Amino acid sequence: MLEHLDMQPIPKLDWYLKISDSRQVGPRCPFATVEACPRFYQSLSLLGRAGSTPIGPSEDRRLLGKWKKSDLWPRTAEYATSVSGPSDDPRHFMNFCPEVAFDRFGYFASSLHGHADEIDSDVAQRKLAKQEAPADHWGWAWSLVTSMHYTECPLFSPLRVRAARSADSSQSSAWRRYGVPILVGVVATVIGGILLALIL
Repeated sequence: MLEHLDMQPIPKLDWYLKISDSRQVGPRCPFATVEACPRFYQSLSLLGRAGSTPIGPSEDRRLLGKWKKSDLWPRTAEYATSVSGPSDDPRHFMNFCPEVAFDRFGYFASSLHGHADEIDSDVAQRKLAKQEAPADHWGWAWSLVTSMHYTECPLFSPLRVRAARSADSSQSSAWRRYGVPILVGVVATVIGGILLALIL
């Protein structure tokens, strides 16, 4: 997996920002909160069982209840975010939010897999040293990392469409609430002025 280092990206912040710039989108995912994205929530929640600070129990239950009602919640294990490996040393992180992965591990990735054992790790590190891999290459700590920009996340498109619809709906409601009465008032004033001019 480490034979062609030059073909494998190192998904650090500069890599991410260059892609964001080339695609003319914001530098980081606009839905990267537990309230806006189920994958962000699920990734953050699972990290609490993998050595990171957990979400508070009551808040975690509330968020889980909220997202399980959503059609965006994964219905099969293949699509769900997951953490596996020894309970005291989980090594496999699958279907992760790249934003959460970066904040925790330093790489924008959807999946990260640790080395099987010390022998595997030693072999990989010797290869990396021989190929003069940069110090920030993921291969020093991981056997495989699947890089991902947030625009490639399967949830990004539906979330963006829903956000656009919500914005349009809000604008329409604001127009009905404020714009229409103002327009009616202006038209009434103009008509009243014209009638007054005709009478005089």
